Amino acid sequence: MSDNEILNIKEVSDYLKIPVSTVYKLVQEGKVPAVKFGKHWRFLKRDLDQLFAQKREENHSIHLEEGKYEG
Repeated sequence: MSDNEILNIKEVSDYLKIPVSTVYKLVQEGKVPAVKFGKHWRFLKRDLDQLFAQKREENHSIHLEEGKYEG
């Protein structure tokens, strides 16, 4: 899977290992970057990877602040 690959909602669900309903919810809340073509949502894999890295950093920082992370 290349960084520039365009994914549909099911592929995003599989890639992030979360339910399709959660992907829809995150899109509607503006938490996941996506483009809608007619009735179909499309996502860039690289945007998902960047979002994942950002969230990982945020979670890492929270755990450090709470003294719960040792890695």
